[in-house]
Amino acid sequence: MVSKQMRDFWAVCPAMPDIPPVASLPAERQARDERTMQRYPTLAGVTSEAVRCDGVSAIWYRPNNARSDHAILYIHGGAFIWSSAAGHCGVISRVAAECRIDTLALDYGLAPEHAFPGPVEEGVRLYKWMLTSGYKPDAISLIGDSAGGGLVLSVLLALKAEGLPLPACGVIASAYADLTNAGESIDWITKDPCVTREGLDACRDQYLQGHDAADPLASPIFGDFTGFPPLLVQVGSRERLLSDSLRVAATADAAGVDVRLEVYDGCVHLWHWWVPDAPETARAIKSVGDFLSEHTH
Repeated sequence: MVSKQMRDFWAVCPAMPDIPPVASLPAERQARDERTMQRYPTLAGVTSEAVRCDGVSAIWYRPNNARSDHAILYIHGGAFIWSSAAGHCGVISRVAAECRIDTLALDYGLAPEHAFPGPVEEGVRLYKWMLTSGYKPDAISLIGDSAGGGLVLSVLLALKAEGLPLPACGVIASAYADLTNAGESIDWITKDPCVTREGLDACRDQYLQGHDAADPLASPIFGDFTGFPPLLVQVGSRERLLSDSLRVAATADAAGVDVRLEVYDGCVHLWHWWVPDAPETARAIKSVGDFLSEHTH
């Protein structure tokens, strides 16, 4: 059954924001992040530190009881336009605390100022920095939500193309993985104000700046997942992007990847963030912790 917390949230789901003029975007982003951080703060017992790693901006989220010699590379969502590693502090710190693993959150440049393939390249560079800093591939996990979930898959494709050792596993939540916006659920799931077709089209266009949306580095659903590490795919049944996650799981399975698909009944886009006190959130984040414990050594 769907929890009361999740049902209550259906009525107050925030609408996907319109994109303001570029000149006012930085101030609007900062204001949105400040409101979000106030409502969903960093979890107690987790410290944060902004860093630069080979020229890439990131934030370390470190639980007090973190396991040694393991790390998560986290890539946040926001339709490539919004949010930041700091704005996602609530959900990232919860994941870090549940997994008991230091988590390095990529703070990639946002569109339209920083267009495709910038975020993918920054993710690859940050992963390489982790390798040169002493982390073994089988001690690194990649996690991403929404657009960040798609970026996790794009980074894996880019790492594979370079012949680099891949991480131990990947977790994607509420992934945006098809920027052609061909997923059927975008149109037939209508009770999801968090994501709209018009909003996806607008953000996609700002990010791609005319680049082919079917490029696998932009839309990893069209990529070859052969050789990928184990994947955990989490999605809510009330999401317009439900189809993206279902297709990612099917594509991974067809490529022989060890993939686990979890569809959470009644959950909206990235419920892990919006409804932190819901039992569905607790189950989903615990599942992430269990998955990482199973696949990191």
